[in-house]
Amino acid sequence: MNRSEYLNIRNQLALQRNPSALLRHGLVDLLLVGAVGGLWRGFEDSWLRFAVVPLVFALIFRGFGIMHDAVHGAVSKNALVNTLVGIWGGSFCLLPYESWKRSHLKHHHWSGNVERDPVMALILTYPRLSKGMQKIISLGWQAWLPVLGFLQHVVFWNLSLKPLLKERFDWKVGVSLAAPGIFWAALIALTPADFVLGALVPSLFVYFVGIEVVNLPHHLGLPQHRGEIKFPVWEQYQTARSCVYPKWFAKWVILNFNYHTEHHMFPDAPWYCLDKIHEPVARALGESYNSDLYLGWILENKKKEMLEVLSSPPETNPAQKTAA
Repeated sequence: MNRSEYLNIRNQLALQRNPSALLRHGLVDLLLVGAVGGLWRGFEDSWLRFAVVPLVFALIFRGFGIMHDAVHGAVSKNALVNTLVGIWGGSFCLLPYESWKRSHLKHHHWSGNVERDPVMALILTYPRLSKGMQKIISLGWQAWLPVLGFLQHVVFWNLSLKPLLKERFDWKVGVSLAAPGIFWAALIALTPADFVLGALVPSLFVYFVGIEVVNLPHHLGLPQHRGEIKFPVWEQYQTARSCVYPKWFAKWVILNFNYHTEHHMFPDAPWYCLDKIHEPVARALGESYNSDLYLGWILENKKKEMLEVLSSPPETNPAQKTAA
């Protein structure tokens, strides 16, 4: 797709922010919180109380989704509103909003460049790990233990904390770093121990699994580039893959984050516009549109060694491209 074709599609789309969407998002979160409390207290002597786990998972991932939109200024026209909503969402999903924002915007700028895109860092670092560590990660991956999802959070927090002593104090960075810890510490301190162990811990486990299941198919197994190569938004369909999930799950749980090709081509589009963008984009791209149906990618790749999962497709191997 060239620039003029892209702009033609963009001009036909309504990508305006809807102020009521944030209110609806908050109301759904409140309903989920109420449902969690009702189920946990109402079924004390029944296994049905553990139905709260997918609900808490939904709350955490919805926090990630709204934080992600705030990064792109898609929540509100007001920058302060985006910051506050992003910090709030980051509190739910255990990520420091302002630091994650910097990394994520760099990801969009260098999407598909394995040397410069922060999302692709694992591709470079994994082969440098000891054989023993590679084996542990690979076995965890194949056993559906979310080692990568957890390590991603650990590495990101490490990267976020390192520059603190070198930079001037910024209240947004400080609050972004403190908010997730305060939020989860208060949650653990103010809720019963059986809820922490029976609901919060399993929900976090499911969330880290969800990070791998939802996020990894978006960019792995696609052409990898190096050096100064970067793609404008109208060409980023080459570096991203969309996933097809049940509409209720896509809309209400992950906030249409699965429409990832659409997101990379229209990063300022709010989450409630991405499903509307899908049809014209997929139609215009035709066979060039990368998509994955109902967990096909993750189910296939969970059987493989991690090194194979991280490798570039043979026909687009970076070394071959450079040599050519």
